[in-house]
Amino acid sequence: MRLLILSLILIFSCVTGKTAVGADVIDYFIDNAGREYYLLANDRFITDNQLGKNQFSYYDSSLGAPASIDVSDPFAILLFYPEYGTVVVLDRTLSEVSRIDLFSLENIRQPEALARASNRGIWVFDSWDYRLKLLDPQGNRTLQSNDLRLQLKTSTAPHAIYVDRGTVLLHYAEENELAVFTNYGRFERWVTLPPAEHFGWRAPYLTGSFSTGYWTYRTGNSEAGPQVLSKLKGKLFAGPEGTYYLDGLGNTQIKAKKERN
Repeated sequence: MRLLILSLILIFSCVTGKTAVGADVIDYFIDNAGREYYLLANDRFITDNQLGKNQFSYYDSSLGAPASIDVSDPFAILLFYPEYGTVVVLDRTLSEVSRIDLFSLENIRQPEALARASNRGIWVFDSWDYRLKLLDPQGNRTLQSNDLRLQLKTSTAPHAIYVDRGTVLLHYAEENELAVFTNYGRFERWVTLPPAEHFGWRAPYLTGSFSTGYWTYRTGNSEAGPQVLSKLKGKLFAGPEGTYYLDGLGNTQIKAKKERN
């Protein structure tokens, strides 16, 4: 009984009353349906229950804060903890469905970045052998690239992986570049991006923001769009309906296209 109680304390996935998110937000995410998710300073990951006046919440004190979160599939959200080699999969109520121990897999040694693949698998960048690897939902490797140090001429690990249907992007933020791959792990080309301080990915758009504005790159293009002067600050998600941003209270707002500037 004591073990059961302890487990309930350490791994916390529940429904709580809906309240203002507030200034405790340290990061936020928008899925393709426009649903908002927040990572709080206390390492809790939350989202509103759109059918009621409450919130869904996930927290595991043994893991701390995830290094990256992928909400591209709201029924299989990925929380990545590279220090532990752990991927936690959550459903749309932020209840844990499963977790994958990447360190237990034969062909994964140093996972640095990952993202949801278009076939419900997971793309993992392994800096041990500098390969991009595709795992199926059970964690079995189904595909891997060549040693990318030879093709990309760099031994730096990517900042993030983004996936848009048949395209996989490795984002080298400090170098202001994207390495573009096919869905079969074949390198195609580089795309040079303007400098930015914050990045928001919501397929098919990558938005880079800086102190006086932002730019948007769309998958398939050879370059980012023109830089837009704006008073919006922090991480942004630009798209056809407008630009998402966090207000001073830590709540998500959206500026329609016609008033974006």
